Amino acid sequence: MSGTSAAPMSLRTRMVPLVLLLFITSTIPLSPAVDATASRNLQDFQIVAPVEPFINGSYDLWETQSLIVDVRNNASTPIGGRQLKVSVCAGDHTAGNACPSQVSGFPKTIFLPTLQPDETYTAEFSGGVYTGNLQNQTYTVIYEFSSADIRPEDDRIAYVFHRVTPLKDIAYLSNNADTTYNSGTEYSLSATASTGQFSSGDQAELGWTLSQIGAQVGEQNDCIRIGPGDQPPDTGTNPDDAPPYISTELTSSNDWINLSVNATGLQIGETYSISWETRQNNVINSTNSGESEWIAASPEENFSLEFEDLDDGVHCITTTIAIPILFIEEQSNSIQINGFSTSTTFEAAPITFPNTGHFSIEFWFNSPLDPNEWNDRSDPFEVIVSDDVDITILSVRPARGDDTVVQIGFDNYALYPYGDDSLEVKFRNDGDMIWNSTLSLEVLDSLDSSPIQGYPASCTRMLMPQDEGTCVFNLPILGQYIVNASATGGPTEVDPANNYLETQITVNQTVSGAYVAVPAIDGMLFETGEIIQLVAGLAPNAPLPVNYTWKIDYTEVIAQGRVANVTLPMGNHVVTLHVRHGLMDESDFDEVGIRHIRVLNRINFDALPIITEGEAVSIEEMEFELLGTAFPPTVVHAAAVNIGKTPLRSLDYRLVPTDGDVLNVDYIDVWGNISQLIPSSVDPSSVQAMHIIDGSAGILTPLGEGESFESYSTNNTFHLRTLAKANVSMMLIGDMAPVNVTPMNFRTQQLEGGQIELMWESEGPIDDPYFGGWKVYKRSEFPFRWPYDSESDFENTVSQNWVTDLSGETTSWIDPNPLPEGICASYILAAVDHQGEVDYTHGNVTGWQEVGNPDLQCGDSMAPGAEMLDVRAVLTYNSTSDVHIVTLTWTYPELPDQDDDGVPDGGNITWTLYRTQNIPEAVTHLDPIMTGISGEAYSTGSFVEEQATGVNGLSIGQTYHYILVPSDIVGNTDGVVRDDNVASIHITDMFWDANPHLIPESIVPEKNHDNDWVNSLLSEVNDPNFQTAAIVAIVVIAINMVAVPIVINRNRKIRRRLKFLLEKGRGAPANEEDDDLSEFFG
Repeated sequence: MSGTSAAPMSLRTRMVPLVLLLFITSTIPLSPAVDATASRNLQDFQIVAPVEPFINGSYDLWETQSLIVDVRNNASTPIGGRQLKVSVCAGDHTAGNACPSQVSGFPKTIFLPTLQPDETYTAEFSGGVYTGNLQNQTYTVIYEFSSADIRPEDDRIAYVFHRVTPLKDIAYLSNNADTTYNSGTEYSLSATASTGQFSSGDQAELGWTLSQIGAQVGEQNDCIRIGPGDQPPDTGTNPDDAPPYISTELTSSNDWINLSVNATGLQIGETYSISWETRQNNVINSTNSGESEWIAASPEENFSLEFEDLDDGVHCITTTIAIPILFIEEQSNSIQINGFSTSTTFEAAPITFPNTGHFSIEFWFNSPLDPNEWNDRSDPFEVIVSDDVDITILSVRPARGDDTVVQIGFDNYALYPYGDDSLEVKFRNDGDMIWNSTLSLEVLDSLDSSPIQGYPASCTRMLMPQDEGTCVFNLPILGQYIVNASATGGPTEVDPANNYLETQITVNQTVSGAYVAVPAIDGMLFETGEIIQLVAGLAPNAPLPVNYTWKIDYTEVIAQGRVANVTLPMGNHVVTLHVRHGLMDESDFDEVGIRHIRVLNRINFDALPIITEGEAVSIEEMEFELLGTAFPPTVVHAAAVNIGKTPLRSLDYRLVPTDGDVLNVDYIDVWGNISQLIPSSVDPSSVQAMHIIDGSAGILTPLGEGESFESYSTNNTFHLRTLAKANVSMMLIGDMAPVNVTPMNFRTQQLEGGQIELMWESEGPIDDPYFGGWKVYKRSEFPFRWPYDSESDFENTVSQNWVTDLSGETTSWIDPNPLPEGICASYILAAVDHQGEVDYTHGNVTGWQEVGNPDLQCGDSMAPGAEMLDVRAVLTYNSTSDVHIVTLTWTYPELPDQDDDGVPDGGNITWTLYRTQNIPEAVTHLDPIMTGISGEAYSTGSFVEEQATGVNGLSIGQTYHYILVPSDIVGNTDGVVRDDNVASIHITDMFWDANPHLIPESIVPEKNHDNDWVNSLLSEVNDPNFQTAAIVAIVVIAINMVAVPIVINRNRKIRRRLKFLLEKGRGAPANEEDDDLSEFFG
């Protein structure tokens, strides 16, 4: 065994190299193909076909023609970046595939995007082509790639198009054909087209071509058994009336069947299709069914088909031969073209379909003047020709009321109403033919199926395809019945089974459920003399027919019938409907419906110029009275503010009863002139109305349900409707622009003690009743900004800094809270409306500047402490007038100016002059004798005062002190008396100095004493300096006389204590008396 197997293995091993060699050599011829394939994968683009201009197409000479072409990537990988070029030139240059000279602006190029394998892209060149040549001309268009690829033959296309004028071109647009028709019936057709530059009266032709789709020309049906059992009977051959003819034969073996088909009478060159359908137990075997087309090459063709793996049993095969598109007919008619049109509908020849089936219609236009055939025809479209009739009964149900099922015994019955119009049958034409169908209703007794007298009943309806019909029948019977509804179809009825419907019904005695349908609700309003329509309503299942009687307040008959028109007197009324039907006995009470209505009194009124027209409705007599209008009070009307509206004007009126004190008002309608009530700046369409609840408190409430207010800007009118109120007080509110009042030149002024005064000029109508004044805001931390973007911005930023409200005529205000030294503030002054709401758009800020934040305003409470230079007072005497004169002079000091701006750092100061006989610490309680004193640095000033009588006059023998006190420009002064600012003077009597001749001679003591010292003393006694020295000497002597004993006594005590301590240490007694003497004498 081993020996026999070794040889084949060795042979197999030796053959391996030979096989490999043969395989490698066999692949060498394939290598060029591989290279070609690889190259194709890199670049293989194709110009598929031009889109615009159309090949050999004709276009208007004056139009710009688009340049569009379809290209495709034939490679197996995505490729992009190919450059596509278009050339346009005059003349026919297709033979040379090149343009010798280009039209202006050509050639043009574009780069193509990346295209996926087998993707087609429509490329369009911008700008199109406009030749500018005013003569008819042929042009050549060449689309090509800038560089060729592996298939250069599809990289270029050249063709011609033409520019002509006039261009008489008919272009098909649409038609009126339907999708379903009946055979043997004539139908009208039309088509719509655009007509180019035709002349009026030009003739053309409109036609259509009719073809049948899948026209069956032969059919055979054969059956055969596979497996045990008898063969089915031969169905025979279906004879054909006209060629082609078809014959078939089936043979079988085991689990397969062979079908032999012989077709004769074929027309050479015609396209035919053969189809076969295999069925077993009437179930189609789709695997062994199919079809195939071929073009006949001879008058006879034979086919053989085999079907395998079939189950045991009888198999039937239906074989048909058909022509896919069978030409039936072509018709045309002459049409007249009336010049240029973008869309004109033309009538075509009528069409009649010879039989049922699927057909194709193609419309076409033809004119010898039309150079473009490519846009004259429609695409073929398919229509269905069917003569099917299929009447289907949809339902049998109660004609009145809902579908209700009741159980009687063990059976269920549909509940139907008694009498007229009780049963409704709906049926539909599901076929394709118009059909005049008769519907028959048969009623049988449910117990013995015996017919009921008066039936069957019938009705006839003409039904269009897919239309529904309805028949309504009476049921003047009570009890249980079987109802059969059937409809007539035609000889071509598709499904007769749905032409019949049977159901069980029961008809019971019920009440009518009578009610008053019109008027629809209680409390409806009518006017005296107005015709009131009364309409009775019944329950859907009420017994019919019934009798209707209308009464007022249950007693007085006012009308008969289901619908009645009556008039009633003014007042509140009860209208009753009384109903009786045929199932009621004479003893039965009427079935009654009730409706409450009101017949009202209506008056018309006016109150020009405000109210141009009005009407009011009540059930009492009344008169109208306009109470007046008023501007709203200066309070916040919260209900208006909450919806962003401003109160504008109140309107008050009332209705007054002419008889009695009670007035029940239904409504008041007022039409008026809105311009009489609102400012011209308010858009009337923004105005609303609200009820005034408390005018002084500004409490408003919206209009109630059913009330309304409309205001129209087109004609300045308004309409107001109120309900149930005889006294009406309304507030009109709207979108009013703020009153244009603005504080201009808003500025501050420093006052003494750190106070700030605000000053401004009001610009605008401050007398406007809608202007409410000003609000002042103050902030010390950092300056306000201005302006503000919105009301919320203003509210969130400013409102919490409110300090006071001012009247509209105010133009200045002093802040009662001074600013401490070093603290600055910013102020905003904003306008407010008549209800105190701030208008953030009309205001101003202190310290405003074009760029940056406004400046802070600082107070000045620091008093200056400057001192005058060289203040002195001089007393003089005028001997002529016998008046003593005090002249006060001073020199102004230099004030600090660190920034060298020429203005002192603390501002200029002024001086106030006071005079007193006692120098106080401050001049708080003194009255000045001169104010507003100022001067340049180092200049001098003076004040002259003469002797006078009276309390405040200068008196001889008195001493006066003149005090200068500085104050800054805002009036700050501390009143402190500073030494350098004070000059004192004693008023001595200078009369004798001025009049020495009036002085009597004095006795002068003799100085010729023997002692020269005494003579000298006598001569010096009157010398003031000597007198002063003498006084000082006397004072010193007196001080020494007192102070020396005091010092001696003190030293004595100290020495006595020291001596005591020393003696005590030595133990020796002290001799106090000796010590005292020795201390005294030294």
